[in-house]
Amino acid sequence: MPGPLDGIKIIEFTQIIAAPFGGMLLADMGAEIIKVEPLEGEPWRLHTEFIPKESKTFIGLNRGKKSLPLDLQSPEGLEIAQKLVADADVVIINARPDVPKNLGIDYETLSQINPKIIYCDNTAFGRRGPHGYRPGYDLIVQAMSGLLAADNKVVDGVPQQVTATAVADYTTGVAIAWGVSAALFSREKTGKGQKIDTTLLSTSLLIQGGFMELEDHGKDEKDELVETLGALREAGLPYTSLLEQQQVYSPFNTAFRIYYTTYQTSNDVIAIACLSNRLRKKAADAIGVIDPRFSDDFDPDDPDSIDAIESLSEQIKSILITKTCQEWLAIFDDAGVPAGPVRFIQELTDDEQVIANDMVVEVNHSLAGKVRMAGPMIQMSETPLEAKSASPALGEHTDQIMLELGYSEEEITDLRSRNITL
Repeated sequence: MPGPLDGIKIIEFTQIIAAPFGGMLLADMGAEIIKVEPLEGEPWRLHTEFIPKESKTFIGLNRGKKSLPLDLQSPEGLEIAQKLVADADVVIINARPDVPKNLGIDYETLSQINPKIIYCDNTAFGRRGPHGYRPGYDLIVQAMSGLLAADNKVVDGVPQQVTATAVADYTTGVAIAWGVSAALFSREKTGKGQKIDTTLLSTSLLIQGGFMELEDHGKDEKDELVETLGALREAGLPYTSLLEQQQVYSPFNTAFRIYYTTYQTSNDVIAIACLSNRLRKKAADAIGVIDPRFSDDFDPDDPDSIDAIESLSEQIKSILITKTCQEWLAIFDDAGVPAGPVRFIQELTDDEQVIANDMVVEVNHSLAGKVRMAGPMIQMSETPLEAKSASPALGEHTDQIMLELGYSEEEITDLRSRNITL
């Protein structure tokens, strides 16, 4: 039998993990997926290749797809892509926030071509707020969402990477598949396409059970921790003891891990995440170090080169600590280097980036009182998601449900008496 999405055509402009994974889930449900790639192939093809243009990571994220290399910066390539969209049901894209419009594959453009298109736009942080324009990878989002600080892996006061999985990426892939499926269902009823916004940050907040604030239970301790963090940063001190009490992923070649890790600055901890030699070279230049691996005459067997590479980590540490996190963010922004500050989950109910993108909701629990917590991890333009209530107390809705099913109050009482319901 055909899958539930048999007959659905999806055009992907995706790379790395989150959106490819989401697309693969949809392919598993029977959708036809055409993956539009740059001529050299999407970057994950080139990560630890075992044969040219093929890697285990790419294969594991792109099952069930067709590949179409296109140069989208050429008029002809764009025309082909837009023709694909004209006959498609869904577009999935993950890119820097400015890229879709620059390429002519943004929602506004493509929905004019195909008004019924469902367009899933995955960004790192959401399009609004102080980080909305920035690129972001799993490490940076884990740093900024509190996941990294909560992992309890600390060296010299600096949170270390989670190596088990790219949790922000993979869980967002699930959100992408979920959102697309819901939008397809909605279109069946209304005939309308729509835009879906997914973000690594909103997903990362929602999957953390600790991301909430109970007004009457533990808020003082949370406020004390946030105040302590602020004081440590203002004084330029590491928060080693706090990190050791709290809870990032690096799938990349350890030889280049110095460009995908966290560093102590003069007042805070910063994460940088460079997934290509082009970005790594930008980072080295911005920091002011010379990495022999980026020179044309690099000889990996030269003892001087080996010594220089081995000293880079300590060089970068000694340089990064001379400026504030805010100063380095400005430097990295100018250089096009992905970076972000490390944050604790307790800080994020009031974080400007989180608030700007409506990632926090407030609900009232029947027993616990007011709760501020991570809201829905996606937003849909025509069928917005809503956190309608807090979690129910045990048996809170028994009568309501049973009455709606046609049971009388007497029957419900009898069922309770026989321990069939509560």
